[in-house]
Amino acid sequence: MLRNTRMFACSLAVLLVVGAMAPAAANAWSLGKKTKTDAITSQSQGALISVQVYNKGELIQNIKMEGQVYTIQPHQSLTITAAEGTAIYADSPGNGFQKGDVLFTINSAMKGAKVTFN
Repeated sequence: MLRNTRMFACSLAVLLVVGAMAPAAANAWSLGKKTKTDAITSQSQGALISVQVYNKGELIQNIKMEGQVYTIQPHQSLTITAAEGTAIYADSPGNGFQKGDVLFTINSAMKGAKVTFN
């Protein structure tokens, strides 16, 4: 019985010591850039604005935003979120525009707006 009590006491003492050292070790351990926030990037982007893009045409339309192509099916919509000043380009020809044309540029007045094209 004494042996079990001593074993329990030693185990508890080890856990307490390790627990007391853990916060000091966590603060001393450098994780590099993994935990740092990129405040410069987030400030330069400004507030993000969401816009709903609706394809009212009968053909699939592709739009390009910051190098990424998005496909919008006929009579479907896509909600995009981007920083103010981001240009949205046509990535497929449509009614009144060609591939590569700027369809619109995100601005603060468009927040929550619905943009339609065909």
